[in-house]
Amino acid sequence: MSKAQSLWSKADNFLSLSRKILVNLITAIVLIVLTFSIIGGIGSIFTQEESISTKDKILWFKPIGVVVDKSSSSSTSLDSLILGSVDVQQHELDDLIEVLSNAAIDDELAAVYVNVSELGMYYASAFEIANAVKNIKDSGKRVIAYGQNYGNNAYLISSQANEIILNKYGQISSFGFSRKREYVKDFYENIKLNQHVFIAGEWKTAPEPFTRNDMSEEDKNAWNDFAEPLWNKMTTYIENARDLPNGTLQDYGDSFWQLALEEPEASQSALKKGLVDKVFTVEELRHWLFEEFPNQDDDINKLPDSISIYDYLSTIESEENNSENKIAVIHVEGAITIGESTYGIAGSDTIVKNIRKAIKDKSVKALVLRVNSPGGGVYASELITNALSEFKETGRPIVSSMGDIAASGGVWVTTLSDEIWAKNETLTGSIGVYATLPTFENLYDWIGVQVDGVSSTKAAEWDPRMPMPESVTNGIQSSVDDIYEKFVNKVSDNRSMRYEEVHAVAKGRIWSGEKAIKLGLVDKIGGLEDALDSASKFANIEDYKVIRYFKELDPLEVFIAELIDNLDMNIDLGKNSKKILTILNDGYKFIDNKKDVNMISYCFECEYFLPK
Repeated sequence: MSKAQSLWSKADNFLSLSRKILVNLITAIVLIVLTFSIIGGIGSIFTQEESISTKDKILWFKPIGVVVDKSSSSSTSLDSLILGSVDVQQHELDDLIEVLSNAAIDDELAAVYVNVSELGMYYASAFEIANAVKNIKDSGKRVIAYGQNYGNNAYLISSQANEIILNKYGQISSFGFSRKREYVKDFYENIKLNQHVFIAGEWKTAPEPFTRNDMSEEDKNAWNDFAEPLWNKMTTYIENARDLPNGTLQDYGDSFWQLALEEPEASQSALKKGLVDKVFTVEELRHWLFEEFPNQDDDINKLPDSISIYDYLSTIESEENNSENKIAVIHVEGAITIGESTYGIAGSDTIVKNIRKAIKDKSVKALVLRVNSPGGGVYASELITNALSEFKETGRPIVSSMGDIAASGGVWVTTLSDEIWAKNETLTGSIGVYATLPTFENLYDWIGVQVDGVSSTKAAEWDPRMPMPESVTNGIQSSVDDIYEKFVNKVSDNRSMRYEEVHAVAKGRIWSGEKAIKLGLVDKIGGLEDALDSASKFANIEDYKVIRYFKELDPLEVFIAELIDNLDMNIDLGKNSKKILTILNDGYKFIDNKKDVNMISYCFECEYFLPK
């Protein structure tokens, strides 16, 4: 046998063995899943549903993750399997508010423990949760807050408790709002890259890092006009709850580093300032809780008898609604782009499918568009608007409810609404358009590479490796200006305002919901429930039930999801491999460095308010 034949023989044996291992592995996985499913099904037949008692228990309100309007898969199930469960824990705002609201009237609960130091959220949601905690305290029930590090939102919520306990090695980091950006103009010049920027609206400051080395006055003013009133509202709310003199929190933030020289232990500084009531280690907290709320086992090493958020939610009986009238809530949550929705992404494909379900269902009498989005691609936003137009043509009303953020493309999708609601703290506006396109002619010239060739048409002659001709520059800017004009006209038509009136408050500038109602950009201040009631009035119906649509999973996703849930398995590839796969899996790009130009209506200012 020749050496070549021997190599081929070994390769064939290896491939055969690999195929057998793969087939056997898949077969084993299928059998394991089927076994667990059968055992679970049989068990559920003979297992009686346990009743959950709340008597003399503490509601343990410690959500970890992020607050959303509507939860969605943060990645495909296959990603979770390979990357080791990269899903972000999501908590729907309505669920959290329902739990806290019910706790305020639940006489059986002994107290409520609040720890939101690991919960990311927008500020409008934080105010809602803070109000709900305040209602519990006002009802006479004891509320105890604890945390390691209190940022703006965590401290806002915790300040409404009867007692705030800080970890001995923690600190209060409620320092207001800071917006810092990296300006790469000189860096791009150093690496011989030309970034061409096209803007419609002088307040649309998102691409400034490509064109400047510092923050423009327009950007500073727009930011401060939004952030300063919100900070003042937040500090007033906190200081009133804590019975602190006006300006305490501002003074604390201004003098924090000086305080660190006088008292290196930050928790003690917070205690002296009256920002917290007690400073405990984790062990001291457990012993203190045992003294205040002894557990049934009388074991000092155990936490008090408690009930978790979702166990408690399961005890709350919801009223059965048999109304034949429906109002569909369509969620636009996250950055708007084409494709399917996932965590942080409002995929137009998913949203359009949901709108079409509402169109086909004749029992749906109205539609409420719930927007929690900083915007995104113009094309994706228009796909959503087109589907909404089809719904509206059936003669049924559309009411929009702006959540924490509804800016740029998040405004675009509301422009067919019969009425728009927002919260006082909603970040909205940013009505503007921009595009960026890099060219590499300086880089190619520096490394000594020339680009030349022939093309069938004038349009095909230029590519990003060559200097951008004036005709291309003018053509792209014309397209950006045209889309901006269409955007302003959409808002103008919807708001029954003159083009000039809308243009004056557009130009890419952000506004709070409180300011937007004065400018005529929204109709009323209120939440989702207010928008639903309003939609029922537009539809002339007295009773209704709310329906929501969910993303449909394909069979493979369902299979893998069941596998992960049943086996709690993951494949550890190492952190470097995970980073590579995460980058490869990142399907959304605001700027595509191809010849085609993406028109973006996105609010980069909003990113500084996103849940971390």
